[in-house]
Amino acid sequence: MPFASLRSSKMSAAVALLVAAALPILSKPSAADSAPTEKIAFQGALTGPVAFYGTPIGNAVQLAVEQAQNEMKKVGVDLKYLPADDQVDPAQSAAVARKVIEDGHVIAVVGPMFGVDTIAAAPLYTEAKLPMISMGTAAELATRKWTFFRAVPNDDLQGKAVGRYLTKVLGLKRIAVIEDGTSYGHGLAAAVKASVTANGGDVVVSEAIDPNTDDFSSTVAKIVANQAQGAFLGASVNPETTFNRQLSEGGYKGAFFAPDGSLSPDFIRLAGPASEGTYFTCQCAPIPEYGGPATGPLADFVAAYKARYGTFPQAYSAEGFDAANFVIQAIKAGARDGPAVDAYLHNNTYEGVSRTFKYEPNGEPIGTTINIYQIKGNKIVWLGTTDTLIK
Repeated sequence: MPFASLRSSKMSAAVALLVAAALPILSKPSAADSAPTEKIAFQGALTGPVAFYGTPIGNAVQLAVEQAQNEMKKVGVDLKYLPADDQVDPAQSAAVARKVIEDGHVIAVVGPMFGVDTIAAAPLYTEAKLPMISMGTAAELATRKWTFFRAVPNDDLQGKAVGRYLTKVLGLKRIAVIEDGTSYGHGLAAAVKASVTANGGDVVVSEAIDPNTDDFSSTVAKIVANQAQGAFLGASVNPETTFNRQLSEGGYKGAFFAPDGSLSPDFIRLAGPASEGTYFTCQCAPIPEYGGPATGPLADFVAAYKARYGTFPQAYSAEGFDAANFVIQAIKAGARDGPAVDAYLHNNTYEGVSRTFKYEPNGEPIGTTINIYQIKGNKIVWLGTTDTLIK
């Protein structure tokens, strides 16, 4: 063999040996790559007609996950966020829940967002032994023996606050209580009626509207004819804003109350000038944009959210952030599957930016504070909590 060929052959062999020796080193996974993946999902409206309400909650869950990722790697967990868009449509909710379960890495779910999608998804999550921290406020959700935790106080407490505020703070006696026939709207309306009556008021109009229509003129006429001084509608945001406009157009001059599911700057946009003066109850913490604290943990969350997404968080964003961080606290404590997270949530406390999280055995939060808001000067303004406003 010529010298040049021999040298080439020896060099090729040496290169092959070096490459072969290097391959195990190059292909060896890093500690982060080998860490088991755990995911926190958010199920709610990320597209569709109420995405303006759900997206800020999903963003807050994502923010909590992102903030914790480096620390989670130190305890051997590759933490990720999983968005699960159901548009708060019960027809989609179960299918979305199945996809979350089939992912195989989800350790807990923040959501579903409302009662209607929770009812559809909860049996599946319970069968899969995945805990849910839901924003659904219908009281019945905590009676089903699901792997269910509620992020905020239930609608019985919200309805009680509406009735007491109308009668005790505003001094009104003749109240119209309307609902949309859903479990959310019906439960709220029942609680408001009971509270109005218990506090010396009279329910002068009580009926259900069709949430799929945009003509509420007959109900508005009854409210005006019966000289109602206050009106409450238990419904989602789209019927609420249409009803609000038609009340004003129909000559109604009294106070109007909407529930937590409508607390958003979009209410002002959708209802227009008629929205001025509208009251809201909400279990959600008051962000600085609404007159909440300008310093402290809640304000720090708002600043981090705005830096990440370029806009303010909205109703239940802080609670979504806290719910995700409660799960993260469970992972830090050693929880590595749904049942372990479920047990941790039942038996521990988390000091969140919105409030302290601690649960009854049925998943109801301990604590009953409800916040009151009002639209003033085309802005949502926090008036205070029921503890301070209602004597």
